[in-house]
Amino acid sequence: MHLKTLVAAMCAVTLSPVWAATELPRVSVAETADQKMQPIEITTSTSLSLDKAEQQRNATTSLGAALSDLPGVNNLGAGSQSGKPVVRGDTALRLPVLSNGMAMDYQAEGTRHNPNVDPVLADEVEVIRGPQGLKYSSQAVKGAVNVQGLKIDYAAPGKTDLKGEVVGEVNSNNNEHMLGLKAQVSSSRLSLVGGVTQREGDNFVTPKGTEAGVVNMGEPAGNLPLVTGETPYTNFKNQAASLGLGYQDDWGKVELRHTYWQSKQNYLGVESDGPGQPFELMAAAGQVLTNQETQLKAEWFAGDWVIKPQVSVTRNSREAAHDVPFEEMSSLPRADILDLLVKRTELKLSAEHPEVAGWRGEFGASGFDKTQDLRSGELSPSATEKGQGVFVVEKRAFGKLQIEAGARWDTQDVKAPVDAHFADVYNETNNEQSFADWSGALGAAYPLDSQWTVTANLGRSFRAPSIFELYAGGAHGGVQAYQLGNPNLKAETSVNSELALTFQASHLQSTFAVYSNWVDNYIVLENTGRYRYAEGTTDEGQVVLDVNNPTGIYVPEMQSQQTTALIQGAEWSAKYQTTSRLLWKATAEVMQGRDTVKNRELPLMPANNASLQAQYTFANLGVLASPSLGLKTRYVAEKKSAGLYEPYSQFDKTPFGTASTPDYWLWEVQAGTDLKLGKQALQLDLTVQNLFDTQYRDFLDTYKGTAQGMGRNVKLNVRMPFGV
Repeated sequence: MHLKTLVAAMCAVTLSPVWAATELPRVSVAETADQKMQPIEITTSTSLSLDKAEQQRNATTSLGAALSDLPGVNNLGAGSQSGKPVVRGDTALRLPVLSNGMAMDYQAEGTRHNPNVDPVLADEVEVIRGPQGLKYSSQAVKGAVNVQGLKIDYAAPGKTDLKGEVVGEVNSNNNEHMLGLKAQVSSSRLSLVGGVTQREGDNFVTPKGTEAGVVNMGEPAGNLPLVTGETPYTNFKNQAASLGLGYQDDWGKVELRHTYWQSKQNYLGVESDGPGQPFELMAAAGQVLTNQETQLKAEWFAGDWVIKPQVSVTRNSREAAHDVPFEEMSSLPRADILDLLVKRTELKLSAEHPEVAGWRGEFGASGFDKTQDLRSGELSPSATEKGQGVFVVEKRAFGKLQIEAGARWDTQDVKAPVDAHFADVYNETNNEQSFADWSGALGAAYPLDSQWTVTANLGRSFRAPSIFELYAGGAHGGVQAYQLGNPNLKAETSVNSELALTFQASHLQSTFAVYSNWVDNYIVLENTGRYRYAEGTTDEGQVVLDVNNPTGIYVPEMQSQQTTALIQGAEWSAKYQTTSRLLWKATAEVMQGRDTVKNRELPLMPANNASLQAQYTFANLGVLASPSLGLKTRYVAEKKSAGLYEPYSQFDKTPFGTASTPDYWLWEVQAGTDLKLGKQALQLDLTVQNLFDTQYRDFLDTYKGTAQGMGRNVKLNVRMPFGV
């Protein structure tokens, strides 16, 4: 009933359903008259992004949380330290995360592996899909997240500009704080931009409530959390830096960028010595993720052509230790640390061509060379990947009808040298795999009149299995499971379709979209029903033959399997500018993912949800420029676990925790203003999250098995722009 009530309220406010794309700008100091909304640019390829004010307010170390206000986007998270976006049910290896249009390789196979980005140092983060996505990846036709680095701007001829801002953030819940600096100096030809952030957070705190208490393995199932209040082993430290140099002339421009990102994280876990023994909280893993990336890109004008070469070189390392927090990892022998180093070089050359028979577009080729080096530990072997691709994307108008079409061909080769540790996963007969297939998309947009536009998209995508999905074989400390690859996996192929109707007037924008995604050879990491002894035990890695009489601590075994999947859903959001000062926003999402072979739910599908937000901007109050006050509520429906192959499904059977989650409703208050200090203005945004300190557990929260969602949090974002 809660969801129906909220949806009805949204309908009354917005008058029509929506798939919104663009947020409104901050109301100008001078605006007192009626304000019209900026029109949505409707194309066959969808691009969604937060506006600057919303992006700054959502500043966080979690990319998933930063984007979760966008319709159709959810967060697969672990407290405030870790979160990756989920777009229409796709995440991790199925959802490419791009850095300035180039692949971001962040060892995405884990549910808690953060993309290598601090959103504070991003000029824009956008969700893209449709034919334009084929420029970047064979999967991006379904959806991709593109992180644009700090923008390289140039001064007017004969001038030199210096501008930037100091940024800061504090959070009351976990004493999280961030301090950063962004600056740029530029002439009309040359520009240098840079930024740095330092972020640290303590253990997060959940609402106090009834706990499961002392419970033993084998006792009847229960759903009370094992811990409330301060949640141990959830602290983290992050740092990031970015430096960019650009040069432009009449012939074109060239940009060189380098970024550094590091995250030190702890993850809470639980263990028991066996049946009849108590469950205890422990540090499931300490982890240090480090990424360095160098990019060089150029645009060269050759008459009416634009030639665009790009190269990206990344070095990504992951160090993790079982049962040890990151603060103690330096004291361990290297043999006790999982140390995976990934090096990737990607090249891309494309060209935008002038109009030919009414068609304009871009074509090109790309290739990458990736090396994964297992320097110590287990889990995933040393291996190599090589890939090549060619693409073309074209668009043309036929009267009012806009048509966009694209195609792409990719090949990928994977090789893992034979390793005795992984002998029960692969050998010399199946340690090399080759994949090749095509992707394509066709989109159309047609304005029915001056206010209504209909768009349609049909696409096919291709994804080759990763090194991890093919050849993994070891304990994964962060998720407390023993995970196995499957060298017999085939490439995933999918056919996806979307139909959307958009309405926009001077004060109201709305769109409704329905979509369907059919996936052959859908890869899932499924619980096998067996258990393996945990790291550090006498029989480490061996199958537990008798779970009623084990010889040590054990964890569930999971292996990559394949099925056929169907993901369908509808998305709705709206913006209604009732007056020049009062703005309403609303979103709703309903979706379902099914394993059509075994007639069951797919794992890690978001729960149905809806939100409603009102924001009022006041007239200037002395030194306070355009102060605003907002109220937001979000309803999330209950969600049942998909069963045995749902990650964390074991918590539907333990005497505490849950894999299935009940519905919940959260409230949030927002306030913001610009504090005028002479010629400068201090920008302040205050947000009170989980206003009523509600107890809840989100279906995509990886801590739902032991703890609750974060309690009330007062968050203050501060920005001080400067410039000469």
